Amino acid sequence: MTRARWTQARLLVRPVLRTIRWLPMPASGALGAFIVYAGLHERGPGDPHLPYVAIALCLSAAFLLDDPAAETSGGTPTPLLLRRGVQIVVGVPALLAIWGAILAYAGFDELHPAMWTEFAGMLGLTLALAAIGARIIGNERAGMFAAPALMLVLVVSAFVPARWRPLALEPVGTGWFDLYGRWTIALVVSSVVFLIAGRDPARVNPFRRMAFGVLRHRVVTTTAAPQAVR
Repeated sequence: MTRARWTQARLLVRPVLRTIRWLPMPASGALGAFIVYAGLHERGPGDPHLPYVAIALCLSAAFLLDDPAAETSGGTPTPLLLRRGVQIVVGVPALLAIWGAILAYAGFDELHPAMWTEFAGMLGLTLALAAIGARIIGNERAGMFAAPALMLVLVVSAFVPARWRPLALEPVGTGWFDLYGRWTIALVVSSVVFLIAGRDPARVNPFRRMAFGVLRHRVVTTTAAPQAVR
């Protein structure tokens, strides 16, 4: 990143702090704390139900990319990916702080290491869906698309047989792939989708530019030469 981009990112921090939707985070944190409380105080061995806490927090992360000032900032020379990167850098630490507080309440001994991978993969999936939603219905309402889309993806995944389930909330085996592989793949794929969906709409695709250049060259070279004047 060039020095000019760093300067742009630094100048964006204060506006993002004002425009980011903070309310869903404490609301999801309260819901997550209630889930843990109910799980630890149920009959029999307590279960904090951390996967469902992760879902609650990721539903609030769906609104991180909402930009009420998208109509005015869309015409600025600041790249779209840079603006979204600042939104993530500003918003995700608060989400991680809530996640850490809930884990401390649940007891870190209840946390399986694979839960970190699942939370990271689910968060990446949520942000990718938000980027897609911003493309479809606009940057101001990306969360309205991402939140129900995340629930739909998880519900559909739950109906897949355990062996082939792409997004398992609970590990379906003891192997590395069952514990870490599925959500690692989800995180990588979601990151690629986020980068693709975050391209500036007005930016010309280099591959399309190359294809257009080759096509134009063929059209020019195949055009019949003018007849010589007799």
